[in-house]
Amino acid sequence: MAYTSGILKNRVKILNKVQPTQADFGSTTRYAEAAEVWADVTWSKGVKSLREGALDAYDTVMVRMRYNDIVSRDSRLEHDGVTYQIQSLHRDYQDNTIQITATEIVK
Repeated sequence: MAYTSGILKNRVKILNKVQPTQADFGSTTRYAEAAEVWADVTWSKGVKSLREGALDAYDTVMVRMRYNDIVSRDSRLEHDGVTYQIQSLHRDYQDNTIQITATEIVK
């Protein structure tokens, strides 16, 4: 089943690593926006941590989009102001799609 723009109703930013410069030596990895695409996004909840006897949940998202060679396992996604680390990436060349499972980056 090929995806049409009718069901790809969410804007998702793809963030890729920025090549470090000499000035970046020893600093954290930086990411910059590589593209903004239409995607289908669904959510599930998981356990982030056990703090003071209470469970705290993080978001896990499932993203489907048209195939885009900018996306890699090292990319990050941003949707509704939340940044997600890609956990798995499946390319379906026959359907021309990518299915991504990503977990919210806890700050």
